[in-house]
Parts: sequence; structure tokens; C-alpha cells
Amino acid sequence: MTNSNGTPGGEGTAVTFALDEGYQFGLGVFETINLTGGRLVMLDRHLDRLRRGARALDIDAPDDDTLRAHIAEHLDAAELPDDRSFAVKLMVSSANVIVTHRPNPYADWAQDRGLRLGWCRAWRNECSPLTAHKTLNQGDNILESRSARRLGFDAAVYLNTRGDICETTNANLFFVRDGRLYTPDERCGLLPGTVRAWLCERYEAEQGTFRQDSLDSWDEVFATNALMGVRPVVELGDAGYGIGPVTRAIQREYRRLELGIL
Repeated sequence: MTNSNGTPGGEGTAVTFALDEGYQFGLGVFETINLTGGRLVMLDRHLDRLRRGARALDIDAPDDDTLRAHIAEHLDAAELPDDRSFAVKLMVSSANVIVTHRPNPYADWAQDRGLRLGWCRAWRNECSPLTAHKTLNQGDNILESRSARRLGFDAAVYLNTRGDICETTNANLFFVRDGRLYTPDERCGLLPGTVRAWLCERYEAEQGTFRQDSLDSWDEVFATNALMGVRPVVELGDAGYGIGPVTRAIQREYRRLELGIL
């Protein structure tokens, strides 16, 4: 961990930070960035999203150059090997900038390991000003993830108050039909991810509203987030899916992006 005054701390080392609204009430923002091959994947997109969230919470965040310097200082002190993948977490609140790292939990997953997804007990509030931003207030996601794992799932999927499919507890969803991509609209109440944005731009994915009764109509389903990239979904509620050619092709393309080839 490295705090906003640049003091690095090793594992078990105390690092001082201010007990501001971020750490009392969750009014802060964060980004979890994939570090692969010594390279921070999609860093510009992460910083853009963090800045939008900071503005929404009325936080005067440091400029991008300062944030990049904090990250670089932390990574220089950490001396992480280039042959492993890490999750670099950048947290910003009104009085703090904190950087941490940990091993990427998906680094050892095979590409054909599919996700089994259940349904959340809680509803996603599409009207909340917090829903569209990656805030420090992650209680719903953590509790729903724990509940899903106890039931044997990898994660769970939120519906909003109207019954529309939104996202998983930690990833965005994509559906495939006849080779075309579809994904829930941001207005359904979801956090627009960095990988989601890249796919929507590159493949002109159609955004819309989708219900549980549409699940049998899709050829493929996959989920995306910054750490796992593109991950096939093999089970969603009572529906099952194979790992199809579109998902596999997008996985390969994203891997090239991750490695800096694309």
C-alpha cells in the first residue's frame, strides 16, 4: 500500500490516511487496473472513469499526471515481476489517494473456464446516483457475491426494480445472437466497465433492456471486467450455454490488447 504522501508500506505495515467521508460513508471512488507484463491495461479509460465518479461525488481529485505518479511510485517500490499478473487498486476520496496491489485472482484460470451465475436477492437501484460509478460503497456486491459462492456459483446477476437484467456482482454481461453483441443499457442501472466500453466501440454492441424470459434465445453469453477480461458464461439461472466462436474470438482479441499487441 502507498498513501497520498507517497509513503510505501509492505505487507502488515501501517500506512496513515485521513478518516474522511470516503472511509466513513463510502463516498470515494476506486479503479482496479490489470497489470500484465509490466503494463497497466486501459489505464486511460480507468482514469477517465475515476474522474467522472469523483465529479459525481464532488471530490476534487488530483489530475491524471499526479495519479499516474502515485501509481508509478508504488510500483517502483513494489518491484513486481513482469511474468505475473496483478490487480493494482487506486482509491481516491476527499483527503486520500491510496494505491495497493494483489495477485490477479483470474490469472491462473483457463480460457475455457466458464462462469456459473445465479440471481441476486437484492435489486439494483437504477435511480441511485451511486450505481453508475465505482464507489467505495460496495456492500451490496460483496454480500451478494458471498451468498452466490455459498450456493456454488461464481457470482450472481442483478435485476433492477423494473425486472431488467443489469450486470453481475462484479462484471458486465454480453449476449450473442447470430454473431451480434447485445448488452444491457446503462440506464438499466449498471457500472459501465472499461472492457465493456472497448467492446461496445469495437463491435458496435447494441444496448437495450433484456428480461429473464429472453435467456433461452441467446447463442452465447459472456461477462467482462478489467481483471478477468472476457469470460464465457455457461450457466445463468436455469439457462445453459456453450462456449461459442464469438466469445472465443473476442477472448483472443482482448488477450492481444492485454499484451500490448493490438
